[in-house]
Amino acid sequence: MKQETDILIIGGGPAGSTTALYLSKLGYAITLIEKKKFPRETLCGEFLSKEVTDILKELNIFQEFISMKPNQLKSFRAINDSGTELHSDLNFEAYAMKRSVFDSLLLENAKKQNVNVTQPAIVKSVSKINSGFISEIENESGETVNIKSRLVVAAYGKQNPLDKKLERNFINKKSLLNGIKFHLPVELLKEKFPDEIRIYTNEGLYCGMNQVNESEITVCFLENRKITRIPSRERLAEVIGSNKSFRDIFSDEAIGYINSANVYGTGNIHFGKREVVENGIIMVGDSARVIAPLAGDGIGMAMESAKILYEVLIKYKLVESDIQKIYLDYKQRYDRVFSKRLKTARIIQGIILNKKLRKIGFTFADKYPALLPYLIKFTRSGTSAQNS
Repeated sequence: MKQETDILIIGGGPAGSTTALYLSKLGYAITLIEKKKFPRETLCGEFLSKEVTDILKELNIFQEFISMKPNQLKSFRAINDSGTELHSDLNFEAYAMKRSVFDSLLLENAKKQNVNVTQPAIVKSVSKINSGFISEIENESGETVNIKSRLVVAAYGKQNPLDKKLERNFINKKSLLNGIKFHLPVELLKEKFPDEIRIYTNEGLYCGMNQVNESEITVCFLENRKITRIPSRERLAEVIGSNKSFRDIFSDEAIGYINSANVYGTGNIHFGKREVVENGIIMVGDSARVIAPLAGDGIGMAMESAKILYEVLIKYKLVESDIQKIYLDYKQRYDRVFSKRLKTARIIQGIILNKKLRKIGFTFADKYPALLPYLIKFTRSGTSAQNS
């Protein structure tokens, strides 16, 4: 079976769906391939920044988003293993919502814009040809479909079997940094903080918590497996037991719940440099680069990178003579918008995961409280994609 489309998008999360929503404005035929049925959960802190809400407004779906009652967040608090607390107002519009709900919102709106969505289906391979690409797709029935396209956009997240086939620079690197997420009923907390993001730190681990609706809170943590190889649930329980400030927010029932909760995780997360164009495939979202989760900007970067590609394709057409210009312009815009943000987040993450540096950092920030809002601002979008 053979099909043709102008643009093939791999992945239906925020990066893929937002790319589809933007590029549908340009009149291209768009096919989006998503490997899982929705709604589905995935690893994410589920924080939606001002960058996200700005794009939702631009795409005219912000009011629909608000009607789904996302939880508004107004402040940030970080607490280390010594009990030192750092606090700051966010000073920008921010929300939290379960990924299963948010991703479905975006994908359903893409369908309304006549995006051809195939779901569930797997992209087995992508081959460059003179006039574009041939992608081999396996659908839910096990049938193989070859799709010819002029452009391929990869929006499949942090890791995908295609990374190995593309021989990307990070595929053999072992970061030993694992991310884990689950949802906890709010009623199991002894302390409630509905409008605040909390970060708790410990040796080789930090855990973020923010309420996503009236009844649930996201618990999302990054652990360094170089420190210990015990199972992730046991590691979190160990941290809860050793960090008094962390322990004080959980009821005994919450500890029991953690031991049986449905968890979503990713191992060996690579936070280093990735190429944003591989074998002619344009990467958006986490496929391009992964920001340290404590910066709370993964979804924002996913949607902003989609907007960057949209602005590049406004400037150039999908013709062979412009393809190299599209690649170069996208790379340059991407670096201008994200390079400082990514570097800052990695530095902060390195400090948080190191016991000595963490103690020094918290002591310094506690002494100079104006530093924290400055750091938060530095991990936000300093320059919008439109002005880059």
